[in-house]
Amino acid sequence: LFHGLFVLSGCYGTLGLASGGVADTQLSASSALDWSTRVWAPSGARLKKEGLPWAPSQSDQLQWLQVDLKKEKRITGIITTGSALSEEKCYVSAYRVLYSNDGKQWSGYKESNSIFQGNNNYGDEVRNNFIPPIVARFVRINPISWYKRIALKLELLGCQKCRVA
Repeated sequence: LFHGLFVLSGCYGTLGLASGGVADTQLSASSALDWSTRVWAPSGARLKKEGLPWAPSQSDQLQWLQVDLKKEKRITGIITTGSALSEEKCYVSAYRVLYSNDGKQWSGYKESNSIFQGNNNYGDEVRNNFIPPIVARFVRINPISWYKRIALKLELLGCQKCRVA
């Protein structure tokens, strides 16, 4: 039923991580793993992009990945995957979503006890809908459990051009 409402509202399209509409400079993180001459940078966190996902320099619950959407948007969901590299099959199994309009004061998403079920393997896409939607400029993903190490690719879903009020 809820999925049908999003279809009618037109507010479940992608917000530009996979397509490149969100620039690398709009992605930041608490840290990035620099391992074996390769950096697992925030720019790797784009869903469907080949190569390394984002991974922090250490796996603990203090890590985060941030997306700056440049202006307030209605965000209706998120899709995540892990690392599909044969030598590093790892993923985030649960996470919190925080959001902000100024990048300084953050609110945690309150539905689902604010903890979202992530992946249970590295390759499948897992979608979580935000009911009600988030209206924000900044979104942070804060992993709280993972398999092997934190590794994440994502896409945000929502409205590119619809009113946020």
